[in-house]
Amino acid sequence: MGEKWRPNVAYGPAGTKVEYEGTVYELIQPHTSQMGWEPTQTPALWRVARDQGHHSSHHDDHHSSSHHSSSHHDDHHHSSHHDDHKTEENNNNNNNQQQSQPQQFQQQQNQVNTQVTGPAYSWVPYQGSMPNNAVAISNSLGKTFCVARGNVEGGIHPGYCDPAKNRCYTSYGGKEVVCEKFEVLTADPSRIQWVRTNNSNNVNGELVNGGNEKDGTPTFVCKCDRDGVPYFGKTYKGATCAYYGFDDKEHKVNDFEILTVRN
Repeated sequence: MGEKWRPNVAYGPAGTKVEYEGTVYELIQPHTSQMGWEPTQTPALWRVARDQGHHSSHHDDHHSSSHHSSSHHDDHHHSSHHDDHKTEENNNNNNNQQQSQPQQFQQQQNQVNTQVTGPAYSWVPYQGSMPNNAVAISNSLGKTFCVARGNVEGGIHPGYCDPAKNRCYTSYGGKEVVCEKFEVLTADPSRIQWVRTNNSNNVNGELVNGGNEKDGTPTFVCKCDRDGVPYFGKTYKGATCAYYGFDDKEHKVNDFEILTVRN
């Protein structure tokens, strides 16, 4: 069809179309997307497009890459076909809900905006769904990974959460570590940025703290590329490499991105 809906994207103008769960939606109100504001959950922002065959978008599509095989990273594409009756029914349902949705959406926006004056980022316990302003990236596998961290061997190590699995994946001692209980990183998108480097000492500004080793050594949030797919992991002050967990192993990369707080 076309571009898939993603969190942390400034969608506009009105009329922009995206695909979500096999259905094409048309933008009603320009906004910056976030987890919890999917098209199916925000009828004041999105409506089912009448033309389900094709669409154009204001945003560039992601390039596809090869799929990765793993017990917990399997790529499952589910598409549903909607006939004219189903599409019309969805449109009617959305129209009925739009009367009350704008006020609710405005309240949510006000709550998010009030956080701008607070800390640039915070870690919040995962409660079964992504919190507002979770730091997340959608990839070419059709998945959305969020920055997360879990307790490992007396320390706290950053990694990534796959919401479809409700688990956090990080690494330690050469192995991938799976955490059932973990925290998710949330932040105002305008106050953080990814900086590419091969040495964290060369990065100016405040690094986003991801936790610490057992001995108290701080860990920092980073993003590692694996065949075009970004995975969140960890690095250290002065380190010339970063680590992430995948397919039961801890992997090391020498070129990575580190998350920083904007000045």
